[in-house]
Amino acid sequence: MEKAISRDYAVSSNVELGLTSIGRSDTMSGHRYGPAVRPYYLIHYILSGSGIFKVNNVAYHLHAGQGFLIEPNYRTTYIADTETPWSYVWLGFTGKSAAAWIDQLNLSETSPVFNSDESYGLANCVNEILDLDSMTPENNLRALSCLFRFLSYIATGTIADVQQIKPKQNPYVTAAIHHVSHHLTTVTVDSLAQSVNVNRSYLTDLFKQNLDLTPSEYIRNFRITKARHLLESSELSIDQVAEHCGYQRTNSFTRVFKRTYGISPRQYRQQSKI
Repeated sequence: MEKAISRDYAVSSNVELGLTSIGRSDTMSGHRYGPAVRPYYLIHYILSGSGIFKVNNVAYHLHAGQGFLIEPNYRTTYIADTETPWSYVWLGFTGKSAAAWIDQLNLSETSPVFNSDESYGLANCVNEILDLDSMTPENNLRALSCLFRFLSYIATGTIADVQQIKPKQNPYVTAAIHHVSHHLTTVTVDSLAQSVNVNRSYLTDLFKQNLDLTPSEYIRNFRITKARHLLESSELSIDQVAEHCGYQRTNSFTRVFKRTYGISPRQYRQQSKI
């Protein structure tokens, strides 16, 4: 069983930069996470062991001393090696200036992997935040200081020399992904196709080629992943979470959530608080 410690935080949509998720995990042989889609930036750094990170149908075989970026709204999977399962730390963040900070690291969905010798420093940044009792205004500043140090350690490293198998994501798909994240409560496949001025059939082909998902599957995955994040980090009621994620009926949301995660939203929230 995976041994992990983590924290999730609710962040205002108007904040310049804020932490959303942080943690450390010692995985078991073959441990798998995903496929999953997240609404925020997420960086992992491997402390020991090895595994596979998959994004945009490209698989990266990674090891200790390397890390990877997950950008918002991208479908990713990562799998621990069966012989040398990895241990890693992670840090998630969002905000108006988040994309600008990522740009300074020279990382992207087509070049998501980096090398760093700052294993102690990166792990220490995460541990310092995990040690904070609560996110008071003072502790929030301490956490942001750790976030900037974390990013600075990555900036002093190098972009990993890994082959890019797929070209840059199609601009229609990129625009459609952006539309989903900003119109989650009302978006449909038809409205999504209309928003990028292509027909539904062509958009479906583009999504399959670029994300190995149909638009409908992408919307469903994004909604359920955002719902999970809200259950972990907000005080919204189950009805409100369903509404925020585009479900008109709470029982429909509960049915999809239970089919995806094996437990009800209420049970998931209770477990995430343990």
